[in-house]
Amino acid sequence: MIADKSCAEIRRRLAYAPEKVFAAFAEAELLERWLTPSPEIRLTVLHFDFREGGSYRFAYHVPEAATVIVAGSFSVINPPSRIVFSWVIEPPDEHAGIQSEVSVAITPDDSGSELVIRHDKLGRTDAIERHSAGWRGAVDQLRELLAQEEQNAR
Repeated sequence: MIADKSCAEIRRRLAYAPEKVFAAFAEAELLERWLTPSPEIRLTVLHFDFREGGSYRFAYHVPEAATVIVAGSFSVINPPSRIVFSWVIEPPDEHAGIQSEVSVAITPDDSGSELVIRHDKLGRTDAIERHSAGWRGAVDQLRELLAQEEQNAR
């Protein structure tokens, strides 16, 4: 992970083809299974229009806390290698209103992929730390999901 004044970045090598990794970002049913900071936080996809210019809205159900709503739109979708989308947390969350952007790059790497997630324009140290930890946890869950999907396909 690399952090600068307004960015969180995570890089992971995954033992899965870029197409499989990309599909985990492109399908709402898969997103609900992994795109959370930890297994204790449940994601409900409220809206998901996965196309350039399309939008999304997610509800994160945090135990013993308020539900966190995140929304945004997709500006770049290049299967299976790149996705760029805005990320805006709605009030009353402490990070509400930060107009940030997430870039996902998926490149072939031997028998798998390298995944790079860069979350830009966070602007605040506490937001960078929170989102860095969140993306690390989410990518751990993504790895588990892909392993389960591969196991189920056998």
